[in-house]
Amino acid sequence: MQVSVEFLGRTRVSAGEREIALSRQNISFLAYLVLFREIDHPREVLIEQFWSSNEPSRAKSCLGTALSRLRNALKVDGASWLEFSPRGEPRISPLAPIWFDIVAFEKDISPAFTAPPGALEPSLVRRLSAALGHYRGDLLLGWYDNWVLIERERLRLLCLRGHRRLMEHYAAIGDVESAIASGLSALRIEPLQELVQQQVIAFYFASGQRVAAMRQYERLVQLLKDELGIAPSRAIRDLVERIRIDRSL
Repeated sequence: MQVSVEFLGRTRVSAGEREIALSRQNISFLAYLVLFREIDHPREVLIEQFWSSNEPSRAKSCLGTALSRLRNALKVDGASWLEFSPRGEPRISPLAPIWFDIVAFEKDISPAFTAPPGALEPSLVRRLSAALGHYRGDLLLGWYDNWVLIERERLRLLCLRGHRRLMEHYAAIGDVESAIASGLSALRIEPLQELVQQQVIAFYFASGQRVAAMRQYERLVQLLKDELGIAPSRAIRDLVERIRIDRSL
């Protein structure tokens, strides 16, 4: 039976059509093991991270209970998804028969960043699009632990970079509408990207959508004024002036 674990945009653990209930702390603990799956986790570090408010003996018991509950809750066929080093340090098995959205996201998004600039090969476009589809929202919404905030921002920026790379690809092959869509997706994550704003404005105009280009610029003007108290860059102002005057780039 396929077990799926989602941490991006929503938190859900399911086996087939059945949703598995985990405590809030166990969800956080599992996410920690998945995000830092490349290393063995000293038990002392895990205790300090999750059970530091407990007495030492109680904290050790809490760690053991959490590991036991996770293993019982996420039962899969075949090899165990949770391994232990010779020192008893837990880690996610690289062969874990569980689908984690974080793992799928990071695995599928990486190849596009090592490819040469410009158009991507079709297989890389498919993988990049799939990766961005896995990112349904920020990591562990509602959690505010320091490590969560750091990882949330890292994954958010990775997603942002993916949308920008996809925009670059579509621009290179002349698919302006798709380039606009990718640019707008990037701006939904971080609106204060003036270079992306400039490219979206230029794409709108290149596709004959002059009104949309001007509206995008007006939204940017208001956003920069409200958030930073500044005006758009000279490059963007020059672009918009050219649109106003001669309607050709």
